[in-house]
Amino acid sequence: MSTPLRLSAGASTGSKILLTILVIPFVGIPLFMILMAPDRNMPYPADYSPFRIGYLFLLIPAGVATVFLVGLISAFRFRATLTGSVLEVRGLFRTRRADLSTAHVWLGSTPEYTGTGDSRRRTGREVPHLMAQDQGGPKVQLHLRLGNGYLPQNQLAALADAVASNHRTGEEAEHASRTVEVLRRLLTESL
Repeated sequence: MSTPLRLSAGASTGSKILLTILVIPFVGIPLFMILMAPDRNMPYPADYSPFRIGYLFLLIPAGVATVFLVGLISAFRFRATLTGSVLEVRGLFRTRRADLSTAHVWLGSTPEYTGTGDSRRRTGREVPHLMAQDQGGPKVQLHLRLGNGYLPQNQLAALADAVASNHRTGEEAEHASRTVEVLRRLLTESL
């Protein structure tokens, strides 16, 4: 059994720390609102009814807190590892695996954007991601581009070697060879 290679996909340590600091008020304030909700059994004067719809108003802060907690947990939980030729991508709720030497492997891409809001524009570049699917298994997706560049050279080389480690035939062989070619080309571009 080979040693697992942890791939540098996902949020960096600094990003996780910053995300945690930013999430604290978006979880703390709604939690405070929920804990400070008035007791419905407490007698109020007839003209004082601040929450006529009961605890329904608590759904909004609870929803906000949930969204931010899910984002925080998914940032901390995400991990991609390559053990031999098996790619494992762990997300928030499930872990997906594919053996890159035998799976159907191809490259996909999504357009890259810059700016936000009305000033958001396409850069004209595509962000590649590795896709793999074992026979009858789930699709596994790994983004090859990080914030400022691609995965490190040793990780791209390991992915290319894993894909090329088995002989394929037909359309799968064509997709795999194209994938290996692009991964090896990214090695030279990431210098």
